[in-house]
Amino acid sequence: MTLHASVKPSQRLVIVLAPVTAIITLGLVGLGSTVRVTNSGMGCPSWPLCYGQLGPIYSFHAILEESHRYLAATVSVFVVATLLATRKTPKLKLTRLWSTISAGLVLLQVLLGGLTVLAKNAPWTVSVHLIVGLIFLASTTTTATFAVIEQRFKSLSNISRTWGVGACIGVLAIFISGTTVVLSNSGPSCTTWPVCTPGNPVLSPLIALTHRAIVLISTALTGTFLYKGWRHSTRSWRNRSKWMILDLLAIIAVGALVAISRSAPFWADLHLIVAAIYWMLLVVQVITLGVEPRTSWRNNSSATLTTDRAIT
Repeated sequence: MTLHASVKPSQRLVIVLAPVTAIITLGLVGLGSTVRVTNSGMGCPSWPLCYGQLGPIYSFHAILEESHRYLAATVSVFVVATLLATRKTPKLKLTRLWSTISAGLVLLQVLLGGLTVLAKNAPWTVSVHLIVGLIFLASTTTTATFAVIEQRFKSLSNISRTWGVGACIGVLAIFISGTTVVLSNSGPSCTTWPVCTPGNPVLSPLIALTHRAIVLISTALTGTFLYKGWRHSTRSWRNRSKWMILDLLAIIAVGALVAISRSAPFWADLHLIVAAIYWMLLVVQVITLGVEPRTSWRNNSSATLTTDRAIT
């Protein structure tokens, strides 16, 4: 009897559903960013239907906004499906917990989406909707990670509890400050990089500079986390860390292009997407640091199974 054969169909379903849910949630965040940077948020002034109908819609802005709503509905279905599947897998307690959190967050996101439309894209509703969306992305990523590794997971490592959690808080601070830059229209007031030479009223450049300072601090926290975790990690963890570093370089490069281009929609959209991918990778790294590699887990399980058989 192999370990693979011992995995129940319901558990296999969770292992498929949870990562797919995380991936399409990333797509939802990306499409939401496109809606924002193209000023398509009010393409459908009614909610939940667009102009009171399901379709077809022929206006560009309405198509974008309605596509975002349809994708949000798809994500909701996958979140609920994952939650129902976890209820048939008693061994995946952490996966079930985080899928329940994801279900609560997706409901909150739906309500915030409706509030944003009814409030005619009031800046504070847009900001809260984006931040909760990124927290929701982290929850679906956590669910997917536990779905794959929970049977090898014991607890967060000490490095993850200190530097990893600190890095996560730092990245969230980046998103919050970045959203403030966008909503306050501070980007065009600071078009040089990496320093800012303000030529406008002081407040706008100060907001942009604060965002850059938070990026610097957050990068230092994440760098420390990766450095300290390197010696206590598996090869796959180190490989993902390399991808994180490459993604971070992409974030910095695209961020510079956002500033130089005076917040051109394409670069602003791409900036959030690469940052969201970085956010997902960081969450995975925090959870998986110190987790045994799959091969060693299988060997240990096989040895235990052999011992048990010998005893019986």
